[in-house]
This record gives sequence, structure tokens and C-alpha cells, in this order.
Amino acid sequence: MRQERILMVQSVTYAYRARDVLFRAGIRATVTRIPHDLREGGCGYGVRTDAAEADVVRILSQNGIRAKRVI
Repeated sequence: MRQERILMVQSVTYAYRARDVLFRAGIRATVTRIPHDLREGGCGYGVRTDAAEADVVRILSQNGIRAKRVI
């Protein structure tokens, strides 16, 4: 079983964009709230997926979306 991770992005809008980009790439992802104790200020939303971290970060980067942090 693959480990789930949450990719923190800069806003809730980017979280929905990231979800859609990943879906088009064949990767299942959902928008989720970031636990309060893990937030580093700013947006409290991210994208949850069990896909390989390197693949997800690469796909998002190619589409102009930067993952601020992966938890």
C-alpha cells in the first residue's frame, strides 16, 4: 500500500487547480484542509494523494503550481 501525502500549495484556488491537473494526468487527488498545527501561515488547504511524490511535484511544476511543502 502506498503512503498518502499532502502537498501544501499557496491558496485554495491552487489546491483545486492542482487536483484537476493531477486528475488529467491520471492521478487521484483530493483537496483537503491542512491540520492547524502543520500550517505555516497562509493557506490552510492542500492536495492529498498516494501517488509518488516526485511524479506529483514534477507534474504540478510543469503546470505552474509549486508545492510549498509535502507532509
